[in-house]
Amino acid sequence: MSENIILEILSAFIHNRKPCLNHDVQEIKVFYTFYFQNILPILAYMDKKWDIIKDEKLKRKLTDCYYQTVAENFKKVAMFEIMSQKLSDNNIPHMPVKGWYLRTLYPVPELRTFGDIDILISKQDRKKADKIFTQSGYNVKENWEPTYSYYNDISRCEVHTELMDSDLGKGEQVVSFFSGALDTAEKEVGERLSPQKDIHLIYLFCHLAKHLYKGGAGIRMYMDIALFIKANSDVLNFEKINEDFKNLQLEQFFKTVIVACSDWFQIELPFEINDIKAGSTEVLKKYTFSADLFGKARDKSIISIRNDESGSKGSVLKDTLFPSAQKIEERYKFIKGRKYLLPVAWVARGFVNIKEIPQKLKYIKKVSDTDMNLVSEYDDFISEIGL
Repeated sequence: MSENIILEILSAFIHNRKPCLNHDVQEIKVFYTFYFQNILPILAYMDKKWDIIKDEKLKRKLTDCYYQTVAENFKKVAMFEIMSQKLSDNNIPHMPVKGWYLRTLYPVPELRTFGDIDILISKQDRKKADKIFTQSGYNVKENWEPTYSYYNDISRCEVHTELMDSDLGKGEQVVSFFSGALDTAEKEVGERLSPQKDIHLIYLFCHLAKHLYKGGAGIRMYMDIALFIKANSDVLNFEKINEDFKNLQLEQFFKTVIVACSDWFQIELPFEINDIKAGSTEVLKKYTFSADLFGKARDKSIISIRNDESGSKGSVLKDTLFPSAQKIEERYKFIKGRKYLLPVAWVARGFVNIKEIPQKLKYIKKVSDTDMNLVSEYDDFISEIGL
């Protein structure tokens, strides 16, 4: 019941109307679900406008959350504008994706939270971009091809040289599909580009699928897609998009998510869809609300065993302790095509993982204790939603 109440509040937010709450609102449960899904500022806004929450203590927390989120997002946006200008001044074409543009589709842009700003650049500009960020006072968090992460006290930026870094188990065509994303992008200001809309929508679905394979995706990711379709349905080429998803072996997933977005957020279906599995959107809804935004609260051992080629605990344990050369190459891109550097990558892996030994030991125990019935249930879920 609370899931439907939350979806009604989000739908009302999207369509700028009063939510129709015909049932008693379990305020604490609703509050914490919004919190765990990282959409609490939206509840704060809707309560401010429509007086949904009656508990005064919760109302004060919502008010604090609202103003804090708005202030933080203003700072992040201002900081990125500065960095975008610096990239432009150094003739580096760069394309923000996801949150940076999606926030403009929200009725109140400042309420679309984002932990980091994702930026696509070309590989040839990698060293120049790194110099700009480090000389601007950013610290380096990740420094491995194709993703480089920078942070300071205000914001975090992820700089990508590939828009997609996972094949989703569908083959290299998923990664290569986005290889020309910069070439099809449109100039916005300076050297900042905006993604071509069809490509951006396909990316949102693939990014969502990536998170579902890793552990989960919260309701905000689906709301992003719903808002994107609502705002751009008249310019999106859904016939071509559907064909692209068919080639990427993701057509069923694409249709399932669109129907879910239509049901959950009351947006019009962009084309007729009548060939998804019965009940798949309900299964997806239940899974979506069973954890946080990125599924961090879930047991990753279940997902690891399911995604392993042999689907066995022994194989996952072996891969955790002694990953294959292919896995090492995926993580440490500098050895690609240079197998003789594999020992160097192993040494680097040792230094990177030394602090994670206690966590790794806990993970190994979890894998050993995993109930294989839960692995089968997760596999059934992934299959039912078209992945």
